[in-house]
Amino acid sequence: MVKSTFKKLKGVHELHESVFDQQSMLLLFKKELSSYSIFDFMKVQAFFEKDCKDLPPVYKEKFKKKMLEHLFDNFKSILSNKDSKNKPFDMEQYHEFLERFGTKLTDTHEVPQMAVLYYFSAMYNIFITNTPPHPEGTPFPGGFAVEKVGEEYFCPVKEKQEDNVEAICKFCVAKQMKMK
Repeated sequence: MVKSTFKKLKGVHELHESVFDQQSMLLLFKKELSSYSIFDFMKVQAFFEKDCKDLPPVYKEKFKKKMLEHLFDNFKSILSNKDSKNKPFDMEQYHEFLERFGTKLTDTHEVPQMAVLYYFSAMYNIFITNTPPHPEGTPFPGGFAVEKVGEEYFCPVKEKQEDNVEAICKFCVAKQMKMK
């Protein structure tokens, strides 16, 4: 029998069958994340260090710090979130996102727990908090960063990455930043 990528969930199919609004998603996230230990999060940090090794040094440290901080803040928020709103969301987009997630879990080059934690964090942002998976201030090459203007978010690379099957930019709530 193949060991599940998840610790408590029965797989991506449970996310397909049991999520229909923000509350049901949050309950499944809490169920899964409650079984992670500090050692699991240390593995995530180690994986992230390795994954970022080829980034340009000019912004690598800022990017790693911003993304790890965001990831851990999301997990704390998911586990403690008691009074979130309960809004339905675009189920077609959600199921398309899950297809991408399922593909990533079967990718032999990916560390499965890292994929679970990263995708849960991204889904939390996209479908529950309506914020980008790359938080405000996330740096990108060229000196640009994700920005928030009023209630809207803008990303310098969204349009260039929307068709990239390795990226989740297609689902992101940020709009393309107008480049000067």
